[in-house]
Amino acid sequence: MDKQNSIWIYSGRPEMVAVAVERGSPASGGYIMAMQLGNGNIRLAATQHPSKYLSAWKHSVRQYGAPEVEKVYVSKPYIRYEPIKRLIAESLKEFKVEETDQYHIDAEMLESKASEILGSVKQYAEGSA
Repeated sequence: MDKQNSIWIYSGRPEMVAVAVERGSPASGGYIMAMQLGNGNIRLAATQHPSKYLSAWKHSVRQYGAPEVEKVYVSKPYIRYEPIKRLIAESLKEFKVEETDQYHIDAEMLESKASEILGSVKQYAEGSA
């Protein structure tokens, strides 16, 4: 993944998200987050607080046996982060794993599809950093 052209402000271990990404606000918006799971699938999320979302996911792992998060991708903040996440999910529907909120894709395909959506909504969706 080319860091210069990447849509992600953070790409790495889930333990470091709290240090690398600050909480969103009404002025800055929220983040599109993709979690690469232990089963190889990707799960999308839209959240103002990525580290809190990951903590809740860890609880689900312990409680319900959900796959662990191996890597996390976090976008820059967008005011309309929830509808944008839905647009990205819609663009990935052919890769959706039945009866889950997961997609069977690799990081390059995720970035390609997400870049298309983010490029088309950029002018009205960006928050102030």
